Amino acid sequence: MPKQALISNSEFEYIYEKWNKRVYHYALSKTSSTYISEEVVQRVFIKLWDNLYTKKVTVELESQLFCIARTTLLDILKEERKRQIILEEPYLQESVQTPSELYRLKEISAHYERVVDGMPPSRKKIFLLSRFDNLSYKEIASRLAISPKTVENHISLALKALKKVFFLFLSALLLFLK
Repeated sequence: MPKQALISNSEFEYIYEKWNKRVYHYALSKTSSTYISEEVVQRVFIKLWDNLYTKKVTVELESQLFCIARTTLLDILKEERKRQIILEEPYLQESVQTPSELYRLKEISAHYERVVDGMPPSRKKIFLLSRFDNLSYKEIASRLAISPKTVENHISLALKALKKVFFLFLSALLLFLK
């Protein structure tokens, strides 16, 4: 037996007309990309339709819309980043030509991982959220219930540690190569 719709098409059209431009401008303000903003609007209203059609929603519509918009925007940005990495991959493979270059790259990567693993747990978590999840200081602060200034301090200390260790590592490598 088909499910009974909890919202009519005309009600949904009204919601779309009222909110689509606001969702579009929200995404545009975060990315400056009309393509991504249009994609966000499309996905947000598909998800909203699914939620309103099949579930009794008790959350305020505006809150639900912008929560969906935020997560959708993050998903699209992650997809775009993966696509960018795939496009850059042949270039990266061409740039590493000799076994010694490949070995040095692996050494640097292993050294980087050791430095990051040696960071205090909170600093490591903040650094990874910033660099690998591409979250802003504000988003990290919100997620971890700390101040943005604390996030900034942790990132600064993490980068200083990486720079210091890599400077020593590269200096030793240069001496070894002479």
